[in-house]
Amino acid sequence: MTAAVSEPAQRAERIELILSQLDSLPTLPTVAARLLERITAADSSAREVIRLIESDQSLTAKVLAMARKAGSGIGAAATVEKVVLLMGFDAVQNAVLSIKIFETLAGRDDKSPRQFDRAEFWKHSLGVACAARLAAEQLRSSVDPERAFVCGLLHDLGKVALDAALPKSYDRVIRRVDAVRGCIADVERELLGVDHTAAGHRLAQRWGLPPWLCECIWLHHHAPSALPASAEHPVEIRLVHFADRLVRELRIGYSGNYPREADAAGLAREMGLDTAAYDRVVKALASHIEERANWIGLDRLTSHELYTKALADANEELGRANAALAESNRRLTLRSRYFEALAEMNRRLSRGLGHAEVCMAAAGAIRSVAEAPGCVVFFRSRSTGLVHVGIDVQGHEPRCVAWEGSRIERPAGLVVPSDGSVALTGVPAATVAPELAARAADEAGMALEWLCPLLSAGPVFAGALLPAGSETGRWAGEPNESGALVQAVRLWMVNVESQHAAQRMNHDLAGINRRLQEAQREAARARSLSMIAEMAAGAAHELNNPLAVISGRAQMLAASPPDEETGRIAALLAEQARRCSQIVAELMEFAKPSPPQKRSTPVGELLGQLRDRWLDRGALPPAAFLLDLSDELPRIQVDPAQVGSAFDELVRNSIEASEGRSPRLVVNCQWDRADETVVIRLEDNGAGMDPETLERAMDPFFSHRPAGRGRGLGLSRAVRWIEINGGRLRLDSRPGEGCTAIVEFPVELAQDAGGAG
Repeated sequence: MTAAVSEPAQRAERIELILSQLDSLPTLPTVAARLLERITAADSSAREVIRLIESDQSLTAKVLAMARKAGSGIGAAATVEKVVLLMGFDAVQNAVLSIKIFETLAGRDDKSPRQFDRAEFWKHSLGVACAARLAAEQLRSSVDPERAFVCGLLHDLGKVALDAALPKSYDRVIRRVDAVRGCIADVERELLGVDHTAAGHRLAQRWGLPPWLCECIWLHHHAPSALPASAEHPVEIRLVHFADRLVRELRIGYSGNYPREADAAGLAREMGLDTAAYDRVVKALASHIEERANWIGLDRLTSHELYTKALADANEELGRANAALAESNRRLTLRSRYFEALAEMNRRLSRGLGHAEVCMAAAGAIRSVAEAPGCVVFFRSRSTGLVHVGIDVQGHEPRCVAWEGSRIERPAGLVVPSDGSVALTGVPAATVAPELAARAADEAGMALEWLCPLLSAGPVFAGALLPAGSETGRWAGEPNESGALVQAVRLWMVNVESQHAAQRMNHDLAGINRRLQEAQREAARARSLSMIAEMAAGAAHELNNPLAVISGRAQMLAASPPDEETGRIAALLAEQARRCSQIVAELMEFAKPSPPQKRSTPVGELLGQLRDRWLDRGALPPAAFLLDLSDELPRIQVDPAQVGSAFDELVRNSIEASEGRSPRLVVNCQWDRADETVVIRLEDNGAGMDPETLERAMDPFFSHRPAGRGRGLGLSRAVRWIEINGGRLRLDSRPGEGCTAIVEFPVELAQDAGGAG
């Protein structure tokens, strides 16, 4: 809250400090001060004014000289009294006041060169005074022409006052307004905090100048339609406003105002000055200025000099305008070339975004603005690990190649500020990236001399390579345009890099999610197996004793039965008790399988023994049990008995799943020496499983076959035996397409084989 309040307060204090500097300016001479008193006094008379003028010898001489040059017919023996009578009381007193104010502010002891040209300023002021007087005569208004003359002569009093009080600061104002070709009042407020109208009004009040003159000094920049309703002398203000506009159009003297405002002819019509009267004012202005120039010390100022200087100023302004127009056209052409290059790059990239497309589009855009026969843009990507190289050569289709990123070193001079504030800059490619330039030159078919850095962020870097003769030096004068191009290229490169990184992250996340789901399923299955195993172990322990009693008594009864029927029943009880004991044994084996006795086992030998066992049993003919094994299969560290039993369960399930069709089994094992895992696939031609059955196939006690044809422990035991031997079992099946059991075991490493031996 304090800061918000103090800023306006500080500004007001600064303005007041500047205005207080005006108090150090000289006061009006005694004659001028007393003359002002007489002018404003109600009982003023010509005799008193004549005595005041005659009291100042130099002023008397100037008044007489003024009268002679005015062509009043006064000879060498004339007196002040005669001049006042012939020229008029108001004309003489206003002329005297003007002369004294000019003398007060015209002198300067400092001989050093200054920006503010006092002579040209007073020339402008005299031109406004004469134009205001002539306009007042043509209008025949209530304003005395001599009063209009004084208003015009002193309307810019604040400029010379600020220059006198603050010479160095006002020099800055003049330099700035000449550079920007703007409005001097705006620049004064910007640099000083106060403009010449406020400063002139302050000084006029301090000197006690008449109210009509003070108001003209303060409000002369206001257009007639914008004058405040409280203005007491609007006619004088409108006259000065018109005269100032006319003199600036005719380029008489220096005012420091450059903006094109309403034309003077239009202002004249608004005041009621018709075209003929306006033309008379313009035609008489030069001679009128020449006639009155000596009044304020501008001797030897002729109408010829006025128009010659005005013509020279107009020609200079026209030359400056032509130069500015030529420069503007050059900049527009330049920006058009950059815009077209950017538009073409964006159009090409709108069809697809990839590292290759970005490099080719960037090479085309830079080649276009550089007006070069070819360009190569390279981009080392973090996401791909490659250096992508876009090649655009005149007369050839753009293309892109990729190099192995690990073999490309970052160029020594590739340093780019991360804020994107730099433009295209060329450095000798041979000194910072000789190998990169040579390799790119081979691809482009031309020598590449210049390297322009584009992007530098850790392992990601990019640059453009251009041939000899490319105008890389001119880019120093095109920082905005070339900087926009660099920024656009960077944006596309960062965008494609971000997209590829996001895609890679999505793939990684999908893989992680898939593995997480598998791990969750495995963990759930492991928890389920653990609970079932504990339950089975408890049930087996509790059933063993009752079964032993039942089995013993049944055997005793069967040994000496009282009759044949009792003996048959006792034998049946003994057989069922034995089967129950077998189930209990299976439950115990599932719940707490024996620790594996691992040894180095050849995979081929293990699978060959599996086939021999089942062929010996006659369950499958040789042609229905096929082995497809690669040469030199690895060895694995497993318990052959347990793994063999697991494979037996898998084969048994495959045969039982044939359901009346001729069973066929293919055992496939292919292995690459670079792999660390051996994969064994058992494919059958059975009925297959639907998704729900496949999901529960390895659960204990689950069987999709009719009740009584299986206890549902076969696959569960196979899973337990494979897992405790370090392997993994997966099933893949669809209804009517058979089932594939996929078994994975880690390959025995060299040191493991040595230890097993």
